Amino acid sequence: MAMSDARPSSYEWTVGSAIGAAFSTVFGNLVPFVGLALLLGLPSLLLTLAGVTGIVKIVVDLVMGQVITITLIYGTVQSLRGSKVGIGDCLSQGFGRLPAAIGVAILAGLGIGVGMVLLIVPGLFLMTMWAVVIPSAVIEKTGIGASFTRSASLTEGRRWRVFGVIVVSWIVIMVITTGIAFALVGALGARNMAPVFIVMWIVGAFLQAYMSSLSGVLYTFLRRDKEGADIESIARVFD
Repeated sequence: MAMSDARPSSYEWTVGSAIGAAFSTVFGNLVPFVGLALLLGLPSLLLTLAGVTGIVKIVVDLVMGQVITITLIYGTVQSLRGSKVGIGDCLSQGFGRLPAAIGVAILAGLGIGVGMVLLIVPGLFLMTMWAVVIPSAVIEKTGIGASFTRSASLTEGRRWRVFGVIVVSWIVIMVITTGIAFALVGALGARNMAPVFIVMWIVGAFLQAYMSSLSGVLYTFLRRDKEGADIESIARVFD
């Protein structure tokens, strides 16, 4: 993974500051962020409780997961700007920018998935290089191909930091979800899975809100770092 971090920063940020900003954004907007993730994650929960699996469940999870990300990127940028965030605003702005962004999200997911299956390292490299492909599509409306180019340009020279942010976040999420799932199954038993699914839906909504916010935070930090763009100029596209 040829990741260089040699270029001097005009805006100092670290793995810890990016993760901290994402958590602060979610906790500062807990009701709209987690509420939106719960609402959009409800179809997946209902399918799970109904015992629906296979391609239908996979497609619903994929699409709704990306809708959560796209809508909450708007919320994250607005929150970093110091503006009040509401569920209605997130939905209207997110759905207005959905078509190109959902295509970008699906292509990025397929590319990273193939890379992971092949040798893992190519998948990790693509995951890092395309870390801000969705916010690029949502905020700049660059189009599908240009969004990938834009993400590669923004992450260039900062990829070890971006990689660190993603990996640390994954580890935290795995520890949280695995620990809660095992505790619930141990307490309730494997035959009573409905309460487990419901609790994991709630936990998953918070974690999805965090990862969506993290995407917006990384994009904002990289724009400020590499281009000197302030939060007002970034958020102005939503006005």
